[in-house]
Amino acid sequence: MAAAGAAPAAHPLAVRVARLYLVLSGLHVALGGSVLPEAGGGHRPPKEEGALDAPQWEKSAGTVAYNVTRAVVAQFTPANATHRITHLALDADADDVYLGAVNRLYQLDGQSLLPVHQVVTGPRLDSPSCHASGCGDHVAKVPTDNYNKLLVVAPSVGADYIPRSVAANEPEASTFAFVGPERYNPWGGSEALYVGQTFTNLGDYRHDVPAISTRNLYDLDYAEFSFSKQSLLRIDVKLRDHFLVQYVYGFHESSYVYFLTVQKKSHLPGQEESGYVSRISRLCISDANYDSYTEITLECQGADGTNYNLVQDAKLVSAGSDLASSMGVGVGDPILVGVFAPSQGHTASPQASSAVCVYSVRDVEAKFNENIHMCFNGSMQYRSMEYISGPILDGKCPAAGAMGNILSFCEVGLKISGPAPMVGRAALRLPRTLVTGVQATAAAAHTVAFLGTSTGTIKKFGFAPSLLA
Repeated sequence: MAAAGAAPAAHPLAVRVARLYLVLSGLHVALGGSVLPEAGGGHRPPKEEGALDAPQWEKSAGTVAYNVTRAVVAQFTPANATHRITHLALDADADDVYLGAVNRLYQLDGQSLLPVHQVVTGPRLDSPSCHASGCGDHVAKVPTDNYNKLLVVAPSVGADYIPRSVAANEPEASTFAFVGPERYNPWGGSEALYVGQTFTNLGDYRHDVPAISTRNLYDLDYAEFSFSKQSLLRIDVKLRDHFLVQYVYGFHESSYVYFLTVQKKSHLPGQEESGYVSRISRLCISDANYDSYTEITLECQGADGTNYNLVQDAKLVSAGSDLASSMGVGVGDPILVGVFAPSQGHTASPQASSAVCVYSVRDVEAKFNENIHMCFNGSMQYRSMEYISGPILDGKCPAAGAMGNILSFCEVGLKISGPAPMVGRAALRLPRTLVTGVQATAAAAHTVAFLGTSTGTIKKFGFAPSLLA
């Protein structure tokens, strides 16, 4: 995200039918129409208040402007510039847009962008020494901003506020969350909240927040937390202060959930010159103890040999017929679209250069299985997961053949860091542009991606079969 006063960055993005929603520099939410082939170039303002079926809106939340440019047909701006917008989510059932901002939550009408509701989340008297449920009078508290760390749309659970430590209230610590299935019990399952977040040194209760966890929707507690099983993953306490993992994206597909991350290539202290890599991790939705947690490197290579090693954003999309035929998958099969940038030296800071890589989830699953079998068939001796708490078998792979015929790795999982990467070839390269957000959709036979850049522009990209051949 660009800083205040800088050129507006177009991130995050969301697409609904012939509408494109985007956040500009955290200061505005724009509704684009003419960038999409099905949309017109203009937008009618809503009816006057008091007219029949006119939407009721909360004027104190902000202002809405219409037909700002040919491409921006509506734009919502919070009443206070300090309420910087960080997250955007669409309701799949109702035509509503939800925004997470500093000290505010907003619900907007999806067609007009008029604010229907706002919730004040801060500043509130707080302290890093306070638990989410509160703290005693002996702790000195000061007015503290609330930084929205995650925003998902899920079925109502009948509670307005649940005092639970889910994410750290620190603006620089990454957090990504999504709703997906868990099947921890053989007699059925439910929807749950999967959360991945960077460890922070802020606060006395920072240890309450694991790297990845599965949480119930009704109370935000861990979906499984007993002596023998815990639905969470922690970075080893000796390493987590310097081995910081940035969580960029997550999704569920088939029997697995996935997270995309940026992290140091080596977890060992003093190995900073090894640089950073993008990784994709996988977990079985039936694994209540995270024993099946596996990571592999996710690569995006340019035709000139450039290694775009830092994933900036990604989205899961159903393949249109053109993309499906060029990738050898079925129409509607899940495809992962990622935008990457090369790093500045050995740091996690991206260069102003980008590439788009496309991966079939079927191929991603096959690559995970390949790495897992390497551990079980004797091809590799160590699982290389020293940075994850709770080692099994002293970090070693089992002896070849010791496990017999394995029908499902989800049943006999061992945490594994796979050595064989998932390699993608750049379908598009933008040599002088940093892409910070991506949204993709299938329209008839075509699969289209919208790329938001660090300078506030939107680029539309169609996946031509020749680019993926």
